[in-house]
Parts: sequence; C-alpha cells; structure tokens
Amino acid sequence: MNLSQPIASARTATLALAASVFLAACGGGSSGSAPVIETPTATTGTFGLFITDKPSEDFAEINLDITKAVLIGGDDSQQVLFDVADGAKVREIDLLDLTNFNEPIVFGEVAVGTYTKLRLFIDNLELVPHDPDAVPISIDKLPANGKIDLLDQDGFDVLPGGTLLAEVDIDANKSIKVTSAGKSGKYNFRPVVKVQFSNDGAQEKLARVEGFVSDPLEPTGSFSLCATETADNCVDVITGIETSFFDSEGLFADFTGVTLYSPVVVIGRYEVDPDVFLDAIVVEIGGTAVQVKGQAVSNPLDNKFLLLAEDDSDLTVELQTNTRYFDADGEIGADSIVLGAAVEVEGVLADADTLRAALVFVEAEDDDQLSGTIADEPAEDTRMFMLTPLHDESEEVNNISVHVMPEADILFVDVTESTVAVGEFDDLAMDQSVDIFGVIGEDSIFHANEIIVEGPLPST
Repeated sequence: MNLSQPIASARTATLALAASVFLAACGGGSSGSAPVIETPTATTGTFGLFITDKPSEDFAEINLDITKAVLIGGDDSQQVLFDVADGAKVREIDLLDLTNFNEPIVFGEVAVGTYTKLRLFIDNLELVPHDPDAVPISIDKLPANGKIDLLDQDGFDVLPGGTLLAEVDIDANKSIKVTSAGKSGKYNFRPVVKVQFSNDGAQEKLARVEGFVSDPLEPTGSFSLCATETADNCVDVITGIETSFFDSEGLFADFTGVTLYSPVVVIGRYEVDPDVFLDAIVVEIGGTAVQVKGQAVSNPLDNKFLLLAEDDSDLTVELQTNTRYFDADGEIGADSIVLGAAVEVEGVLADADTLRAALVFVEAEDDDQLSGTIADEPAEDTRMFMLTPLHDESEEVNNISVHVMPEADILFVDVTESTVAVGEFDDLAMDQSVDIFGVIGEDSIFHANEIIVEGPLPST
C-alpha cells in the first residue's frame, strides 16, 4: 500500500531516529514542498512529516538519498509511505540546508492502529568538505545496508480522522558521527536523529516554504501557497495583524501585495484546527529573498550591524520596524544580536553590500562534548555517575563527575542492528561507551543534556 497523504496520534512524544528520515521532496531550505491535505476517512489518520537539522562544522554538505520509508505495527503489519521500487521519486537531500527551519516532506494516509517502528532506507551518503578543491567523500558501507529502524516499545497510535505532525531533527555534529578509521582515510557512519510527534501542530522549528500564490482565500488575509518545484503541492496560509510583510526590495509591505501567481516565501508554523494550515509570521513577496549565514562583527547601531558571511564577504544588515528575531527557544528581540553571535539572516540584498532583514535567527553556542566509558553504577537519586574519558593507554586520566539533567535525551544506538531507541536514566550502566553533550559548571561537574550510548536499549 503506497501512500501520498497522512497518520495521527493523541500524544506528543520524542523518539529517536537513525538518519535523516523521509527527506522526501526536500531540495533544501529555500524550496520546501507544501503539502496537499486530504480529509481522512474514519479508518485512517493524517500523518505529516517535516525535516530539520543542526549545522556541521566539519562539512559544507551532507548529502544522501532516502529510497523507502515504512511504518511497522506491533504485529509486523506495514504501511509504506513511499518506495522507489514502486515508482516513487528518490528523496535527495542535503542535511545541512535546514539549520534553523523545518520543511514539509511527505503527507500520508495510514490505517488506524498502533505502530512501534519507523523503518527507513538510505543510500548514496556523501560528505562534501568546506575546501572547494577537496574531493567529496562517499560512504559506501552503511549499517544494515542502509536500513535504519526507529523503535518505540510503547508504540504511537493512529486515531480515526486525527492529524499527527512529526518533526525530524538531525544534529549533524551529534547525530551523524563520522570518525576517521585509523590511517585508512575512510569514515564510519553512526546516525542518530530525534523525532517529535505532535497532534496539535506544535513544532520546535519554524517552517519555511517557497512558492507562488495560487488562489486568494476567504477571509481576506488567507491564500493558497503552492510550492515552486511541485505546483500541485499546496497549503493554506493564514496571515494576521502580527504577520510581517516585505516587498521585492525587502521593504515594509502589507497583504495587498499578495496577488495571484506572485512568488512568495512564507515563514511560520503549521497548525491543526482541525485541518493543517500554515500560520504566517513573515511573508516575503517577489521572489528575491535570500538566506545568509555568518557572524555579527558589531553590535547593532542605528538599526544596522555588520555581518561577516560564511563566504568571507562583509555585509551591512539593515533592521526594520517589522523585522522579526528568533532563536531556538522562540521569538526574541534585536538586543539578542551581539558581537560574535552566529546568525542566519533572511531578507533581500538591496545591493552587493547591504542586506535588508526580514528575519534574523540567532544561533545557540555549541555544547561541550565528552566521550568515554561509564566508570561506576549511575546513582538514580542524584542522577550522577563517573566517566572515564577516552585516552591513550600510556596516559593517566582522572574520572569526571557527570550529572544528567532531568530533561536530558538518552539515546541508545545499536550500529550492528541499525536501530535507535530512547532510554531512561536507569538504562545507563557501568562500562557503557557514551558520547555526552552539555556544559561544565562552576562546580567542575559536567551537566549533560544529551547522552548517546553505543549499543541496544537494555530492555530490548
């Protein structure tokens, strides 16, 4: 059974996935495909999948193909979301295109029931170095020949007529672990991906969809947006008094500029009420919008700051009265732009040296990382254990005290079986090999907000 639209669930859960999942129709952060939503029957639910990721300091691109995606029930029943063997298009993506936004990938209709596994098949994994003269690195040997399973022992329910949105979050620095294999120059691949399921439209990332206006809708302020690359893939967009509009020159505009067939970029959040729609925060009209990443090299003064872009060019960023500001936790103010901050600016180039900002995303600092072996039995009352860091046998090292934050993600990655599962603190044990992410406090204790454990979940 091949699907082109949906699924549903009554709860929000965070799962772990192994690799970039359903990265279907994902050509990059600037050309997202907007979904066509169909009303499900009483025996099915609507499933919407979005893809996002975190940046990588090691590579300019991380490309791969998704060739198949399947939901599997506890009784091993399967619902195929897409399969190239049945004529579906290969989902070709660059994981690093979607750092601060998510993009709709596939919507499908699946039968009501409880599912316990999401299975993906990936191929053609390629790492592109920052050096333009360097040769891209192909990863030929993938775990389980490219099959990756997301496990959820409790299962997630598909309810009749409901809508489940799944946001897949890939952190390239953490979830795709690429390590040199001795002196051979080869690389190994260990994917880890988080997925947040929600039945109320809640998503951590903003959605960015580029397309054209296909049809004004009632009430005024609403319109249908169809994706540029797939004109039959459309979604309803709702605007309001808080929506910021910009014209083709990056200047203040209003809804009157939104005309039939005009090219637009919409940044917002998907909502469910009861159907899925895109609640617009920013609407850029005219097809001239660009995205520029870099570092602020001055504090804002007179509504301007200097940006050193990733290509080493210098830009003056102009901030306007309706420019919006975000970080990973939500909307912020212009005072969050400080000297040295890593930012992504969405806007229009007024000239070669000036970028008029529609939205500025301030990126968080990277976590510190520890790798090693758990040296004692973790204490559940204090949520602490000692870690023996990786070291050469000839070196003497001191163990490090680790405190696991209550909200920390604990992921078990079994490379042999190519599975990823979410664990709890009491699943941690002595002698487990772990990668830990967090910060070192003034108490000299490492406070962890994420732990990746090599091996299967103990209870499986």
